[in-house]
Amino acid sequence: MTEPGAREGQRRPRIFYGWYIVAASTAANAVLSAAYFQGFSALFLPIEQHFGWSRTTISAAFALRQLESGIGSPAVGFALSRVSARQMVFWSGVITGLGLVGLGLINGIVTFYIFFVIISIGTSGVSHVVTWPVLIARWFSRKRGLAVGLAVLGPIFGSPFVILNTQLEEEFGWRAILITYGFIVFIGISLLSLVARERPQDHGMLPDGDIPTEADLAEQAAIRKGTTKRLDPGLTLQQVLHTKEFWLVTSYMGAMFIVNSAMQAHQIPYFIQDKGLSPREAAVTLTFVFLVSGFGRIGGGMLMDKSDYRIVLAVMALSMGLSQVYLQLGDIHSVWTAMPYVTLFGLALGGMIPIRGTLGGMMFGIRSIGQVIGLLQGGAVAAGMIGPIFLGVLFDLQGNYYNAIWVLSGIGFAIIPMTLFMGSPKSLRAKSTVVQPEAV
Repeated sequence: MTEPGAREGQRRPRIFYGWYIVAASTAANAVLSAAYFQGFSALFLPIEQHFGWSRTTISAAFALRQLESGIGSPAVGFALSRVSARQMVFWSGVITGLGLVGLGLINGIVTFYIFFVIISIGTSGVSHVVTWPVLIARWFSRKRGLAVGLAVLGPIFGSPFVILNTQLEEEFGWRAILITYGFIVFIGISLLSLVARERPQDHGMLPDGDIPTEADLAEQAAIRKGTTKRLDPGLTLQQVLHTKEFWLVTSYMGAMFIVNSAMQAHQIPYFIQDKGLSPREAAVTLTFVFLVSGFGRIGGGMLMDKSDYRIVLAVMALSMGLSQVYLQLGDIHSVWTAMPYVTLFGLALGGMIPIRGTLGGMMFGIRSIGQVIGLLQGGAVAAGMIGPIFLGVLFDLQGNYYNAIWVLSGIGFAIIPMTLFMGSPKSLRAKSTVVQPEAV
């Protein structure tokens, strides 16, 4: 059936091209998760033992990764207004691959930190933090939450490699694993960059696969000829920075990232040394966290499309706080007794991931979507660098994580009231779906 105003005889494609972009995002981040984000946790203790470094020294690298991502994300967001997403993904993949090879060849703490920074620069442009959500926000409107939720499923497929990495490290050593992953990232990401396309309008389509009208096609032709300028719906960056929602969401994400980054860096050592699990069992708990997070990623994205986003945010913060309480009060002595924590933390972690692309487009439109997502992520990740080093310092001082975990639980509960001060979905929709005038 042809849509009202659409060209006669034109039909929707069987598979909308936007879903191929979603699949490419998932695949790229599955590789990055296996090689670096989650998979590197399995190499945490082997590297520490190889060089005889302190826990704080290793944790500082994770904090450095967060800091670099916090700086890099805004830069990527602004760069996407000048370079194509395909170029961004390609060169970021090259940098990440070379960085992983270098990390496998380190000979001391200086080179360890240098290659962590290089890899972090690369992943800032190719992960599902900025580049892919910007593309997806342009290719989807009504189904944006679902599309972003699916696009960030990469760690679900990559996190089981934590277990494999543990086994491979025992067999081949951590250096061989990192070098091999470097070549996989270099080749794989380069190929996936070919899928990236800027906008559906450039290819005779509209967001969500809607059929363009003659007026839409005439407008696109005028844009290509340079006789008119593209103006996407939503706020300018200056207008975004004057809204309370931007600062509230940035603060909310920052607090959640403190807890998230702390546990991602220290979960395996925590379960080994504070709870007595074996290295393999501890790796399994991290894998299960990311498997469970898949339900949060898809479910959180869908709920953002269909319900009051403020309730979704409040529930995620509550779940994050309760997960830390269970670590303190639960009788954890095996993988299965850790499952209440895994479920609560995994759902909160997963639900938080689609926030950047979904809320960025919902609150502010797509006019400045790259800059908005970059700034949201940059502020949140910069705050998140506190988590890993905070837990590392307290562990070195006290010999356990007990007091640090109570602090993390308090952070989760403290940000729940923040959601009450955000604007209603209706008021946000009124601002984000029309072209706003420039702020004076």
